[in-house]
Amino acid sequence: MVVAEVIQFSFNVLFRASIYVLVAIGLSIIFGSLQYVNMAHGALYLFGAYLGYVIAGTNQYSDGILAGMGQFGLDAGFVAALVVVPIVVFLAGVVMEHFLAKPFYDRPLLDQLLVTFGILLVFQEVVGEIFGKSSLLYPRPDWLLGAFELPGIGVPPGFESVSTVRVIAVLLTLVLIGVIVAFYRYTNYGLAVRAGTEDTEMTRLLGIRVDRPFLLIFAIGAAYAGIGGLLGGFQFGFSYQSGVEIIIPALVIVIMGGVGSLRGTILASLLAGLSVAVVGVFVPSMSTASIYVLAIIVLAFRPNGLFESEAIAQ
Repeated sequence: MVVAEVIQFSFNVLFRASIYVLVAIGLSIIFGSLQYVNMAHGALYLFGAYLGYVIAGTNQYSDGILAGMGQFGLDAGFVAALVVVPIVVFLAGVVMEHFLAKPFYDRPLLDQLLVTFGILLVFQEVVGEIFGKSSLLYPRPDWLLGAFELPGIGVPPGFESVSTVRVIAVLLTLVLIGVIVAFYRYTNYGLAVRAGTEDTEMTRLLGIRVDRPFLLIFAIGAAYAGIGGLLGGFQFGFSYQSGVEIIIPALVIVIMGGVGSLRGTILASLLAGLSVAVVGVFVPSMSTASIYVLAIIVLAFRPNGLFESEAIAQ
């Protein structure tokens, strides 16, 4: 019984940490490689949550423009949403980078903060007008909410209270972390991003085009945020304000881990997930606030974050 409780609690922590990683990792690599603070990253999380909701089921909205349209949605299921959402949000990231982010790359950080946070607020209000301002829950098929099972084996010992969606989220996050690390270390685009981060002008003088690699890394970060929105929205529910609710903790996690450091972002996300889970047991109303307390403690001793990194993907 104790083992089962430990495994259940561990996956609660890992699931929440996975959502933070998926959002914060894109924010961190964009900040680290492009020196661009993208608070509108929260809009991509929000986009992923609502897009997945429309794809996964057919739903009746209680308010908003869609309220008068009856049942609305594709009813294609969760798996279809998990495939389509990152693709569409990746393309949305391409558009965002080209039209909204790129013109502000050379502007002061305060300008970037104000503009991108404004974009997020405008986007969430538009979403609220279309889909309504009530909290929403995904269709919840039994195979996702039931205990995780291995083919031919059934439920592994201790996993009786661990839902399938939590295991999927944790495994998928591990795969996506591996993909982004491999991108940086083993592809020419990743090498160009690393070189461009160190010295953009020199890299261009050497004939290396950095615009496309920067665009690609921005869009990958967007896709990760979209997946985070889908998984987080499924498990916790969501509303038009979810983008703002996730982007502030995510930014704190990026700073706590060390801007541009992937391992710092991952470790900070794990600590944040653990903090929220532990505090949530005793004082649920303080669970999210515990992230900020944790950040204060970490930054008091390590002002540049857990892993100060001169190069991204470290």
